[in-house]
Amino acid sequence: MSQLKEGDYSASPDYMSTAKARRLKLYEWTSMLARQHTVCVRSATRGTGPRKQCKEVDMATFVSGAIKLADDMHVPVGLPRSAVICYFFMLREIEIGTMLEESVQVDTTARKVTIQLSASKTDPTALSCSRTWGCVCGDGDTGDQYSCPYHAALEQKRVLREIFAGRVDEEGFPFSPNPAGQPVTKDRMVEWIQRAAAAAGVPLRGPEGQRLI
Repeated sequence: MSQLKEGDYSASPDYMSTAKARRLKLYEWTSMLARQHTVCVRSATRGTGPRKQCKEVDMATFVSGAIKLADDMHVPVGLPRSAVICYFFMLREIEIGTMLEESVQVDTTARKVTIQLSASKTDPTALSCSRTWGCVCGDGDTGDQYSCPYHAALEQKRVLREIFAGRVDEEGFPFSPNPAGQPVTKDRMVEWIQRAAAAAGVPLRGPEGQRLI
């Protein structure tokens, strides 16, 4: 690690792999060393971000793109509303794709939505914490499902009940299902996120700067 220069942390995994290879020529690789290897690499790469500069897509822009995909017969049910939930609760694509309908509780009296969330980045189904957002609409506003987390959740649950009826009560029914009422995989959710952003006019590029859509 002493060879690393300031700002050159992206190369640290390679240095660590080299150090491991050299040690294995003479000594065993113990479980304690394996643990320390993981800790050192995580420490060196934390916060480095992607190799290319990235820019966030604001919620209103993304939602507008998701709305344009509404006529696509394969789009996840309520993608624009799911996007609002993702923005306010800072969810990853796999989290919104695997989130259960029963994990989203709407309190119409207090006008708030509470979601059971995972405290583990490696297991999105380990629901051990909860977060709540109240209505963010202004006084006298009738409610906007495309800008308010409470109204987005309220309308999503209503639409799911309207489309799938009693299936919504089945164990494991997703909050953002595909048209068949099944969970959306991570890869498919990423694909729809990219398509929604493209529909909103956002230029998408890969890690090497290549145009995606």
